[in-house]
Amino acid sequence: MVASARANTASLRCPRSVWRPNCQIPAEINVANNKNVSRCATIHLGWRAKPYIGSTLAAPVDSASVLRRCILSGFAGLTLLIAPGCADSEPEKAIFVVRDTSIPSNDQSEDRSPPTSSTTSTTVTTVTEQDNEASPSTTEAATSTATTVVNEQMWTLLAGGDVLLDLTEPEGVDPFTEVHPDLKSADVAIVNLEMAITERGEPYDKEYVFRAPGSSALTLAGAGIDVVSLGNNHVFDYGREGLEDTISVLDEVGILRPGAGSNNAEAYAPRVLSLDNGIRVAFVSATAVVPGGFAAGADRPGVADAKWAIPRVLAAVRAAASGNDVVVVSLHWGVEREPCPTEEQRSLAQQVIDAGADLILGHHPHVLQPIETYDRTVIAYSLGNFAWHPRYGITGDTGVLEVVFKGSSIQGYQFHPHVLNYTGSATPISSGDRYERIVDIVEGRCEEYAPESPTTTEAPTGTEGVTTTIATE
Repeated sequence: MVASARANTASLRCPRSVWRPNCQIPAEINVANNKNVSRCATIHLGWRAKPYIGSTLAAPVDSASVLRRCILSGFAGLTLLIAPGCADSEPEKAIFVVRDTSIPSNDQSEDRSPPTSSTTSTTVTTVTEQDNEASPSTTEAATSTATTVVNEQMWTLLAGGDVLLDLTEPEGVDPFTEVHPDLKSADVAIVNLEMAITERGEPYDKEYVFRAPGSSALTLAGAGIDVVSLGNNHVFDYGREGLEDTISVLDEVGILRPGAGSNNAEAYAPRVLSLDNGIRVAFVSATAVVPGGFAAGADRPGVADAKWAIPRVLAAVRAAASGNDVVVVSLHWGVEREPCPTEEQRSLAQQVIDAGADLILGHHPHVLQPIETYDRTVIAYSLGNFAWHPRYGITGDTGVLEVVFKGSSIQGYQFHPHVLNYTGSATPISSGDRYERIVDIVEGRCEEYAPESPTTTEAPTGTEGVTTTIATE
């Protein structure tokens, strides 16, 4: 039925009617009704391997400043329930990291237990909210009328890098079939959508413009992807019409899409998934790579700007942290083909962590970059090309980041190395030079894989030098 729907559906519109409910524009309703969205998805997909996860919008990002992760109770008898984050707490245990050295069998149990490790502890620093200037000034203190107990159940998030389906989709190729772990096995799966999903609009005047047909949304949903980041430098490649079609078709199949919208309020707004275990996961997406005219305005569609409007991005992160258990921030940043993060990336990551991020997922360099931890926040500076044109060098090195949570707290992460094959699809690897290069870069040994410096007219002297691996593209 999926194949039939793909062949017969061009725009994948989901207009309101008795049998086809409104699931197209969740930004205009407070809560997306699970039953309605499931019905809408069923019309086009027939069935979904993973039930749709309910979504809501967090509070407006321009609301009054809130106190992050602190719940103050006025009831003397509830002292033990007061959040310890408001006081100087003892350092938390370090996040453990496991190097993935094998490809598990596809028939392994879906009841995944977190990896174990004897990695020594690292220093954990308590972060204090200090970005009051990014939110409207106010003398009102944030208050809470209820205290909630976070579910301590284990759950997983799987993240991939840049996704471009302009070649695979017209050919009927599903680039996610060999991905391991299977994206459907996770509670949440997220990627960066590096294209518009449209057949309308005029191409933007820049070197590379990307788009794919409407059936791409079915491919994404069928792969088990729950969230796509739109805060990047390609989702607006076909202008207002292209962005409208992208948003419409993603809403129709029930995929959350932070980072762009019909105006800046919608572009910066956190998008929230309410998991079956009661955990609320908020997503914020923005790009520090902003072509002229791409940034959303008060009455202009576009993307969330993390280059010239960082305070607004931080305000969105704080708003997301104020009423949710976990905050995931997707950032489009860095230098293309550079395997080491820049100081600008590190600086922005620090600000986002201070604002309340639990997980930062980076994109844009089109190569992998290191994964680090700070104050129990995991930072993946770049996850590379996840579904792309065929690549056989360093730009074809990729993987799946698996993050294990217990309730609202990250317990650990594991990176599963993959490479792109002849169709541009990610396939797992467990040995060889490319595997070792992936492990080196992800674990922070990225300098030796940096691109060569521009040549000069001065010839080098001596016999010493640096061995450089030249990638074949």
